[in-house]
Amino acid sequence: MLYKRKIPPTFSMVKEGSTTLFIKEGYKETILRIVSDNERNKSNVASFAQNRDSIGVKFGRGSYLSIPVASNGKERFVIRDYKHGGLLGKLFGGLFLNGNRPLNEIFINEIAFQRNVPTAEVIAVTKRKLWGLFYKASFISKEVTDAVDIIQFFQESSLEFIQKSKRFVISALVKLIRNMHDAGIYHADLHLKNILLKENTKGEFNAYIIDLDKSVFLDKLTINQRIKNLLRLNRSVEKLRWFSYKPDTCQENTGCNKNHPFNITFTDMNNSMRHENAASIRQKIRAITRTDRVRFFKSYMLYNNTLDKNWRIYIRRYNSYHFMHKFWWCISDVFQNKSH
Repeated sequence: MLYKRKIPPTFSMVKEGSTTLFIKEGYKETILRIVSDNERNKSNVASFAQNRDSIGVKFGRGSYLSIPVASNGKERFVIRDYKHGGLLGKLFGGLFLNGNRPLNEIFINEIAFQRNVPTAEVIAVTKRKLWGLFYKASFISKEVTDAVDIIQFFQESSLEFIQKSKRFVISALVKLIRNMHDAGIYHADLHLKNILLKENTKGEFNAYIIDLDKSVFLDKLTINQRIKNLLRLNRSVEKLRWFSYKPDTCQENTGCNKNHPFNITFTDMNNSMRHENAASIRQKIRAITRTDRVRFFKSYMLYNNTLDKNWRIYIRRYNSYHFMHKFWWCISDVFQNKSH
């Protein structure tokens, strides 16, 4: 059963001109101040420059701000503008038509918290009406400190560290995704940028799921639904592998941009990735073997309350070469290169 979107009882609605805010209890004054400051910074370059030491800019689907809650504390909030992905993102950016996408993220995020699924705590969402049924929205959450997304993990970690820690990372991912699925949450945009990793003092990892706005909550996920969601994550790994290896078919048959650091246009990667890191990224992603993928799937199927002891019968469904997606990635790259 798909549940209706609604405002959790711990949130209240505040109207400020054409903007509607949904704010968690205890944060009203802080959020109104932050939203006001953020709007002023956007329209005043000098004001932003004065605060640049305390305001951090991070990258995901576009950029987002990391700001301190108070000058004397370490707690920070993340402000992320909602944006479309893929082709819709190129056409419409952050413009949306009707719908309750921001409210859905509040609803799913609160379910995740209630069911002990690690995620960034949502503090508020803003929905600014433009004209007619069109709107733009922003999401404000607590920052998971000292955490990086998985692509950052590949970028910033040495090959030796990845080889040494990959079993711990697999274990953290299995625990996170099984708990999320067991809680009835299907993450429609499950990819490497939406999973954060945080190393603890024992050299183990905790994993966090973010960007739940397109997720749905169900009474129970079937095995087929779970595998479909895992394939979405597997596709993200394959996309990173595909672009980092500069496929011959793409280069020779489509004239991909040979001046690009990876001979590709991969917007999911951090824009700061440098040419000299290309070879090491290829080596790092190569460290994730088929055996590692099988190990992940087996651990997922047998974790906690076992889904099916005979997990091997499902492995064919989990494996995919993503032929159509690779074709689309290559075509998209050609059009992207022609536009430059």
